[in-house]
Amino acid sequence: MLTVYDISGTALAHRHDLPLLEPATVWLDLLNPTIEEENHVEAMLGIDIPTRDEMREIEASSRLYQKNGAHFMTAMLVTKLDSPWPVTSYVTFVLIKDKLVTVRYSEPYSFFMYAKRAMAGEVECTSAPAVMTGLLEQIIDRVADLIERMQGDIDKLSETVFSADDKRPRDGARDLTLKTVGKQGDLTTRARESLLSLSRLLGYFSAACELRGDDKRIKARVETAIRDVNSLSDHLNYLNGQITFLLDATLGFINIDQNRIIKIISVVSLVFTPPTLIASIYGMNFHWIPELSFDYGYPLAILGMVLTAVLPLLYFRRKGWL
Repeated sequence: MLTVYDISGTALAHRHDLPLLEPATVWLDLLNPTIEEENHVEAMLGIDIPTRDEMREIEASSRLYQKNGAHFMTAMLVTKLDSPWPVTSYVTFVLIKDKLVTVRYSEPYSFFMYAKRAMAGEVECTSAPAVMTGLLEQIIDRVADLIERMQGDIDKLSETVFSADDKRPRDGARDLTLKTVGKQGDLTTRARESLLSLSRLLGYFSAACELRGDDKRIKARVETAIRDVNSLSDHLNYLNGQITFLLDATLGFINIDQNRIIKIISVVSLVFTPPTLIASIYGMNFHWIPELSFDYGYPLAILGMVLTAVLPLLYFRRKGWL
């Protein structure tokens, strides 16, 4: 779908259905574009729209480049933040003269929010660099929301892991805790990759604004966005350390519980070994055993088995091993 946004006073107005460019046109948004829509934009602006595979190129030099007077910038974003498992997608920004083209194959909520605010005249959107800066600021705000949500989830997880012994997760609940830790680790990785991509894009965008001679206020906003991204990256590093600590703690508690079980099994085995020995001796089927004719042999054997079971238990309790 192709959506064209024109400047209307201090706000934006949108058009559809392969419209022609107008002097007031400032933003062309391609969402899951068809070949016809791509060809239409390429013909109007004289640029080559990158394909989906080209947008996924790993090298930074392949994501940030200048061609035929246009600056191409691709960033990796975390989308579907409200779903149980957010995913990553790629968005390409093409800045050419006084026009901005965005190419995307997902629907980040930040684009919807910015378009809504721009059409309401709540943000500065009187130039292509201003629109791109506003979009990037909205994207960074969404990443900040994700990090804030992760912080809350990690705090709850920490409370669960380090709760009292009677409230600590056991068995299946412990497996769920490990899965939660793994999910938070995956989210942290995705968010860090997204911020790294945004940091590179913002650095290139700042240089492009300088080269194009854009309004200095735009560059100042870009520099502020770069500082915000760096701050969020530092906070993600802190969260990553917390997640690693919680994972180690959870595995440590599992080892402690396993050792406690093994200790109990070992004590039980040791307690019943002497009685088993006594019972085995007097359970032999030899014809001549001196104690067979002893009148108190049976009760004494029982007493011996009880004492050899109880005395080790008392000794272990005194040592604090039980």
